[in-house]
Amino acid sequence: MVRLFIKQEFMSKQDRLIVSDPKGQEIYLIVGKWGRVADKLSVFSLDGTRILDIRQVTLSIFPKFHFYSNGQKIGSLKKRPGIRGIKNPFFTLTGLNWVITGDFEKKRFTVRQLGKKIGTIDKNISYMGEFYTVNSFSEEEAPIACAVTVLLDHYAENKELVWKRRQQQKYSLGFMHPIWMRLKHKLLQKEKLD
Repeated sequence: MVRLFIKQEFMSKQDRLIVSDPKGQEIYLIVGKWGRVADKLSVFSLDGTRILDIRQVTLSIFPKFHFYSNGQKIGSLKKRPGIRGIKNPFFTLTGLNWVITGDFEKKRFTVRQLGKKIGTIDKNISYMGEFYTVNSFSEEEAPIACAVTVLLDHYAENKELVWKRRQQQKYSLGFMHPIWMRLKHKLLQKEKLD
């Protein structure tokens, strides 16, 4: 069983992300940009070995990314409309037969391979800030799951809320800030529903 952590605050910078294990040891480095056609994201081990390349090939409401390992295409990640249309989308990673479903607002996702649950991707908040937890993938699938996590975050995030949060973080010095921000986020969502 693999359990890895990706710190949320670095995702918005879109240049480098460090993936750590539960002991705090750095395992992978994710480098690159995403969100535009021909953007590229790469996953490296800390010894500098390139493990994975991801290239964005379509830009739309339902984007598509190709995954490459050692120059060979291993699959394509595509966002698809849900049963109820755009409201409940899901992702498929062809080549690996992954189907990624979940709650885009709560950022809790389940990954299934041929109907069998192989892992979860969850956003968590603690006194240290926001981070994603990637659980239960095999060692070989862990870098792929980390790359998928970064892409899911990009397409799940409400950009207006991210901007407001970033502006507020500039002026926050307290350890209660992550808790306060979570509470404020929930209140904003409740106001939109009312």
